[in-house]
Amino acid sequence: MDSNTAAVGSKRKPIVLDDEIEPPKRGKQTKKSNVVEPDTSPDEEHKPRLTTPDLEFDYDRSQLRDPRPTPGRVKRPRYERLDMPNGFKDRFYIPEPDKPKGRLNALQKDALFKQQSLLDPSATFHDLNTCHRKGRKGSPTYDSAGFQLDWEKVDRWMKPQAYSRSRAVKGMEKSLQREEREERDMFKIFLVDGQVPENERYIVIKYLKDHVSKDLGVPWHQIGPEQLVEWEKKGFPKQTFEEWWREPNEVEKRRMSKMLSGASLRKDL
Repeated sequence: MDSNTAAVGSKRKPIVLDDEIEPPKRGKQTKKSNVVEPDTSPDEEHKPRLTTPDLEFDYDRSQLRDPRPTPGRVKRPRYERLDMPNGFKDRFYIPEPDKPKGRLNALQKDALFKQQSLLDPSATFHDLNTCHRKGRKGSPTYDSAGFQLDWEKVDRWMKPQAYSRSRAVKGMEKSLQREEREERDMFKIFLVDGQVPENERYIVIKYLKDHVSKDLGVPWHQIGPEQLVEWEKKGFPKQTFEEWWREPNEVEKRRMSKMLSGASLRKDL
């Protein structure tokens, strides 16, 4: 049962995504779009509907250690439910999907959750559900960091996976070992002495990748040992840890949080 399937016996209104709205016309069916807006309450009539552009913002680039443009980013970053300013969402209304009568089973709850995430552009899984709904040949969908999502990756992520505790543990162990090995290889290439304090390794690697990403013009999520080898061959100077590194400020932490979120589902360029 997908997110657009209504329960038997219920009458469901069409889901209208924020990128399908034709401002300023709202609340009516038009010949051009042939889309019906959800009914509005009196309170909603005085508030604009929350759309993706409403959530966009810009970082204070004067606060970034490296203000160069971010390779691969197409759209401006956007607020999500968990990081938007207090009271921001109160200025808008968000349509609610019709809830089937009676007690919902697991499939109905999942369908209702997906419908709500499609209608609310600030919802955690809005981008993924929107991307998947468009299909393989649909228009590009961008995550909250401004990068294009890869439909094939999202489709694989959406499919149910058989769970095995022992397999999951072994897989995690192998992944962590590979990640640690790759990080040490990157540190050796990027830094003069190749050494990073062990308790800072996880934080430092994020900004190392950001630095190399901007030097090479390659998206952050594609930076790995191979890109560091290319970086070295192109003659970029190695860095001295004490001179290069500084603790990230709040703007940098916020930006890096966006860079990390859902990075594995982005399209490679």
